[in-house]
Amino acid sequence: MNICNRNPGAPRAGARRIRHVLAIGAALAAAPLTAAFAQSQPFVAAGSSNQVAVAKALQSLPARSALRTSLQSQWPADPAAAGAAYDRLSGEIHAAVGTQMIEDSHFARDAAFARLSCAAGCADGSHLWAQAAGGWSHQGNNGNAGAISRDMGGVMGGVDTLIFNNRWRVGLLFGYDHARIDADSRDSTATTHDTTYGAYAGTQWGAFTLKLGAAYVRHDIATDRFVQVPGLAAAHLGTDYYGHTAQVFGELGYGVHWGGSTLQPYLQLAQVRQNFESFRESGGAAALAGGSHDADVTYSTLGVHFVADSFQLGTVAVNARAGLAWRHATGDVDVNHALVFRAGGSAYDLHGLVVSRNVGVLDAGLDFTLAPDAVFSLSYTGQAGSQRLVDQNVTAAMSVRF
Repeated sequence: MNICNRNPGAPRAGARRIRHVLAIGAALAAAPLTAAFAQSQPFVAAGSSNQVAVAKALQSLPARSALRTSLQSQWPADPAAAGAAYDRLSGEIHAAVGTQMIEDSHFARDAAFARLSCAAGCADGSHLWAQAAGGWSHQGNNGNAGAISRDMGGVMGGVDTLIFNNRWRVGLLFGYDHARIDADSRDSTATTHDTTYGAYAGTQWGAFTLKLGAAYVRHDIATDRFVQVPGLAAAHLGTDYYGHTAQVFGELGYGVHWGGSTLQPYLQLAQVRQNFESFRESGGAAALAGGSHDADVTYSTLGVHFVADSFQLGTVAVNARAGLAWRHATGDVDVNHALVFRAGGSAYDLHGLVVSRNVGVLDAGLDFTLAPDAVFSLSYTGQAGSQRLVDQNVTAAMSVRF
């Protein structure tokens, strides 16, 4: 056969087969390259520093990690949707708990200082007292961490007496409260059961008063995060762990009297130390683990107490009181927590809302002397400060001499 006699423009069967084989080979060679390219794509559209930290942690996951593969397969290109997904994965509620527990350290101080306000003026003898309190607070978002709100209720009580020729009043206090912290924009909630132990002492030299105290709070914390992001099945991720807050505090005041009323400027100092134990979430692929965490915050407060002359309400003597103060915080006010995905990858620092550096405090109350040995009190405390903090609390207390 003379193949040269064939039509030169006609395609040859062998050539077609060769091209077909080459096309298949090229497709097979491109497949792993395409898969590798997809796996190497970064988690884009991270905005805030917390979102960037989460994105880097996700990118550090092993290339064949089920969590990374699932997320990257459907990761949203829209920046707003991607940012919301980072926020839900972040575990921000753990840092939010730290911020709120530092803010709430004032409850033990307030109770001790309230008892010591009568260090020289209370009747002789020992006193047994108890109080019930409820409160609400809110702190707005700062562009990085989301807003949080807190509802709480609890009881506290104690006993105190005069010693050293009635010059010093010393006492012990105990308390229990329950709080719920919500980070709605992160679909996260934490509940805490807190037990408080404290001691206090106060005295007076002429117009000067000195109040001292120390307190320890054990926090039993439970968190729940509802994580629903593209690529993962919706899941509730939760954990339980303990936290601890210890503090020492003091107040120096100078009283000015006219008639039956008293005006007392004062300076308060408090050193607060917080510790949270490590934890491991469970419930889904995006579960986190966190290491132990410490923070130290110093509070300084300048203010004035005012107690009006008593007046009669029927047969009951009533004293009205009020106060105004400015509180400043320094130290580890930028609360952060080191977290890591249990699926692997590198750890990242997650920042919560900053502890309010400057806070205005207003308080007011009435004391009803029901009997020579029994006083019932109603009090209100309101706070407003930096980081858009708003905090309001109401307390009812009873003190009996025995």
